[in-house]
Amino acid sequence: MNDRKEAPLKEDGGNNLFARDWEVPWHAHLLPVVLAALMIVIWLNSDGRMSSYAVSWQSLKLNPVMPMLVHMLAHGGLPHVLMNSAVLLLLSGPLISRLGDPPLAWMRYMYLLIGSGISGALLFLLLNLRESASMLGASGAVFGLLGLLARVHPATGHAVPIRSARTWLIAKFFVQNHLLLFAILALVAFLTGASALLAWEAHLGGLLFGFFAAPLFLKLPPSRQAKG
Repeated sequence: MNDRKEAPLKEDGGNNLFARDWEVPWHAHLLPVVLAALMIVIWLNSDGRMSSYAVSWQSLKLNPVMPMLVHMLAHGGLPHVLMNSAVLLLLSGPLISRLGDPPLAWMRYMYLLIGSGISGALLFLLLNLRESASMLGASGAVFGLLGLLARVHPATGHAVPIRSARTWLIAKFFVQNHLLLFAILALVAFLTGASALLAWEAHLGGLLFGFFAAPLFLKLPPSRQAKG
């Protein structure tokens, strides 16, 4: 077992949203690499036509289960799949290193990814009741990783309280990130005439799942364990 070095941070994790002094073993990168490669291979073999994998009210009438799962492996274009793969690789290793030892850590990680992706799809559907409204991609699942990471104390790996400085950091990051994404899409539409929509509802749904599911995966601080 590796001893974790205690950094002089505040009880809630301080003002650093992402990892600091993480100890990430090599096996924590295995599963994310496999998943990222799988998404890229699936896109390359689809000839860029993956709209049939999207989740919508219409697709759920045909099959109430499969679209909720396969939409996470499908993407609307090469930049889309590459961006999600890059973020998946960036966040997953440090997070898996805090979820225990394999294979339990990998099982928890997959539960988090699938749960976040489904939660993102559900929120998208609830806020878009038109049968034609559809979305696809692993973004909801990726934002679930970010939501859980926001509850991890960077030094100890313990779960920080919901009401903490890190909560405000993740909210600020989410807003700033999406303002930037909307600006990029608007610029692309202006320059090329081709418009694209951002499924922010799926991002938010995945983020909320990871954020509130944190106590299921992370150790509580010693003080809270004693109270329990």
